[in-house]
Amino acid sequence: MVEISEVVEEETLQPTTTTPDNNGAESRSTERLSDADEIEAAMSTLTRPSAQLHIQNLITKLRKEGKALQRVAASNAASNASTTQSATAEEKMDQKDESIPQAAAAAPPAAAAVPARTPAKAPLITTNKYQSFPTYYFDAGKYNSPTVSVYVPLENIGSHDKSKISCHFTSGSFDLIVNDWGEGGDKSYRLLNDNLEKDIDTSKSKMVIKPNKILLKLGKVKGEMGSYDSWQQLTAKKNKKASAKKEKENPAAGIMDMMKDMYDEGDDNMKKMIGETMYKQRMGQLNGDMGMGGMGGMGGMDDMMGGMMGGMGGMGL
Repeated sequence: MVEISEVVEEETLQPTTTTPDNNGAESRSTERLSDADEIEAAMSTLTRPSAQLHIQNLITKLRKEGKALQRVAASNAASNASTTQSATAEEKMDQKDESIPQAAAAAPPAAAAVPARTPAKAPLITTNKYQSFPTYYFDAGKYNSPTVSVYVPLENIGSHDKSKISCHFTSGSFDLIVNDWGEGGDKSYRLLNDNLEKDIDTSKSKMVIKPNKILLKLGKVKGEMGSYDSWQQLTAKKNKKASAKKEKENPAAGIMDMMKDMYDEGDDNMKKMIGETMYKQRMGQLNGDMGMGGMGGMGGMDDMMGGMMGGMGGMGL
């Protein structure tokens, strides 16, 4: 499939345009416009937003090419008509046909002018179908800093209509949207994160638009000790909503998940300490000392300990 500019250049290189070439341009134009209509009709069967966006871009491109070929065909038709008139006038002058007035022989030089050709611009399309930003970066900041930052590079975004750039913050998410971006306004970007590692303070969160990037400042929440939460990454490793629901339904499961995370992420000393504690719990040695005999809801602890103890071979436990 060729770009519009290539079609125009191909036609302008020809010194003269014959009727078959003109018919070829009309045929190619009809073919592209028909393809666009048929693809658009089939677009309703697609469910993925990214697939729909790709198809919409293809439809726009086909229609641009079809309209450009229509202009080429119209220009060629006007040029052919002018050439035919000039040839007829010259032939009649050679035959010295006195019945033809001189004014007619001098006829229409103005009709030979070829209309100016300019590539068609893609129509402005406002779409609710989003695609991901090309890239973005997370900065956790320094220890006890009041915010963390998200950088979203986008060249010349500072000159875009500010009413088409928005970001909505909640305590556990942000939703950044840029509508009608790019040449012709045929792209819309979205960055949604509804599983942040930590909760944020929406009153201290904001969006800043720079010349070539968008900066999101996420306000940290202070912990129990009065210092700001420490972030390691932007997105939580586990689904926080699902984990909270699971812990509410079974508090013992939440404790087991916490101990398992401590074991998986801890160093050798931490793993050894947790292993010894769980071993004593399994052997009943902690019941008298820590009053855990009545925790009937912890029956799943033995199963978890069995799986964890399997990975502790070589530690002498």
